[in-house]
Amino acid sequence: MLDWQDFDAVFQAKTDYAFDNRTVEAIIKHRKEFGDQLFFDRIWKLIGLSRPARNNYPPRSNHDFRNLWQKIVQSSAPDQQKIALLYYLLKDCRQLSNIDSNFARRTHLPPRWQLLVAGLWELDHAQFSRALEHLTDPSLTPTFTDEILTTLLRHPKCDSSLATAYCVAVSPPLADQATLETYFDLLKRNSLVEAYYFAQKQTETRHKALFERLVVAVLQEKPDQARAETAVLLVGFPLLEQEEAWLEECLVHGAASKLPGAKDTLLARKIAIGAFTNENTTLNRYKGERIGGLNWEDVKAGMGIGGAVPH
Repeated sequence: MLDWQDFDAVFQAKTDYAFDNRTVEAIIKHRKEFGDQLFFDRIWKLIGLSRPARNNYPPRSNHDFRNLWQKIVQSSAPDQQKIALLYYLLKDCRQLSNIDSNFARRTHLPPRWQLLVAGLWELDHAQFSRALEHLTDPSLTPTFTDEILTTLLRHPKCDSSLATAYCVAVSPPLADQATLETYFDLLKRNSLVEAYYFAQKQTETRHKALFERLVVAVLQEKPDQARAETAVLLVGFPLLEQEEAWLEECLVHGAASKLPGAKDTLLARKIAIGAFTNENTTLNRYKGERIGGLNWEDVKAGMGIGGAVPH
């Protein structure tokens, strides 16, 4: 077995090896794009190294590379984790043919670790499609799943469909609220119906929060044909009993109550499900804007509901 702790044993005839300037500049560029945190950094913390990874990676000289190698070797993590991070570094050494694959073979790094590290390395280098080829492999134990999804969602050069594909394939826990909301917003943009049913699959607290987020998003849209269509969808959803209560609360007293169309939405919903009564004085007196020669008073009169409003 290869003496992986010995830099010279790994690099053999090229013991003076250092990252070239192009590689260093590319890593620095990607680090900025990813908000100063690469997946290399996350593995770095995982193996118990406390000093900021950005101070060590990328190494700018052979001396820096050797020091980085030694810090990983001397960490308190299990050997397999240390080997995995060294394997990541060797994937940056592209001028040395097959050094990463030979290292993995000679250290007996398990295939699932190779898949994970290769996927995270591709992700750190903004190769999103290739990253997902590795990271969605069913043999992988879910690792950094929320962080991976967040990266796919937020990077401006990543096609949003890849984030959806990853979420469907891996089912990350979405433990981070910001990740959950960002993914939900993506679903909502793609399909209001899909977002609605996704919310129903969450815990009650999350379900309510996402449902209200959906209602607010619909009413915040710029008034146009698209908004009208999404409003019709919202009004026509087969709401659960608790969702019915959440909708009314959100439109009357909650986050959507001050938005244009809040009363119109609630009135349309109550008429659609046959729940409009004269007992709701606020809605009964509400006429709304006159559009196409009609307002809500005309609609209610035409349907024989509501009753006359004294002038």
